[in-house]
Amino acid sequence: MSVFNFKHFQIHQKNAALKVGTDSMLLGSLCNWKNPKLLLDIGTGTGVLSLMCAQRFSFEKITGIELSEEAFTDAQINAQNNPFPSKISILNQSIQDYKPAGEFDAIISNPPFFENSSKNPDADKSLARHTESLSFLELIQSIARLLSKDGKAWIIVPFESKEQLIQLAKANDLFVSDLITIFGKPDKATRVILSFEKKASELRISSLCIRTEDGSYTEEYKVLTKEFHDRSL
Repeated sequence: MSVFNFKHFQIHQKNAALKVGTDSMLLGSLCNWKNPKLLLDIGTGTGVLSLMCAQRFSFEKITGIELSEEAFTDAQINAQNNPFPSKISILNQSIQDYKPAGEFDAIISNPPFFENSSKNPDADKSLARHTESLSFLELIQSIARLLSKDGKAWIIVPFESKEQLIQLAKANDLFVSDLITIFGKPDKATRVILSFEKKASELRISSLCIRTEDGSYTEEYKVLTKEFHDRSL
């Protein structure tokens, strides 16, 4: 599918190795900030999270960083077709080399996270899916470097990586403020969404289930994503 239709915008994804998926839908719907101004989207891919956040919040500027030239091409098209007031800029470079003039009060990332699985023969898919181009350590270090003192960062990773990310955050002076366990089906944890801040606060723990045992979408998932899906689930 070269175009994914949302309720209020389209995502062109002809060139990107990874297309719009449930992970982005969840993270873009669950992330939250209070009066954010500047958003950094690390590994923006098609730019889908930037557009979702532009729909939900009144950012002054959104910056998407994408290493893959193919995904960057799609992200640029989607940024140019942005129907929301927030200005979206896409940069084709690695986050490790990104040195902006200031910090961001909002950061979001759906990072590559396959560490031990076999590499995809498609180089672009491998780049998008595996941590070789952006390890969890490099991601956390980038967040610690670029997040403002009162800012908040949101990421989504496999459930089994939860403790690793929490420990990496702690080692880089970041505090977990939200921990949302995502269940693909009841009793099957598949993902975890974490938020990080530079100061300690009360940890908010919650969960969400995507599908029922028979494979249909749960009511909580339908309600969560209803302002994004262009059709009834």
